[in-house]
Amino acid sequence: MLETMRKTNELNDINCLIIDDDKFSRTFIKSALYQIGLRNIKEADNTHEAMLNLKNNHTDIILLDQEMPDKKGLDFAKEILDSADDKLKKIPIIMVTSINTEKTVKDAKSVGIKDYLIKPISPLILKQRLLKVLNIKEGK
Repeated sequence: MLETMRKTNELNDINCLIIDDDKFSRTFIKSALYQIGLRNIKEADNTHEAMLNLKNNHTDIILLDQEMPDKKGLDFAKEILDSADDKLKKIPIIMVTSINTEKTVKDAKSVGIKDYLIKPISPLILKQRLLKVLNIKEGK
């Protein structure tokens, strides 16, 4: 978790990992992130690739899908947040999924996911949620 308030123009310093098995969804989310000023974006299409990425690269935030072929997003989030690796378990996670059941939303909160967005997402809403989760103050 970031300790100090940052300013919006620091979004270009944020390292984001998108974890989604659907290439179209990853491309759409990446495009939305570019529109709001994020440039350091990595992608993974499965949780194994995501874990390798997390262990080998600095990541400030994770955008995670729920439905993936190798492991559910909630299970992967729990694995990260329960990790013995302090670096991993401090990375905030935003669930970005088309699943909007009350149970899934509650389960996401209970495992420690910081926010929940339903696809398709708007760049403006994504920016608001990122600013909130990363404790970044809106401003120039």
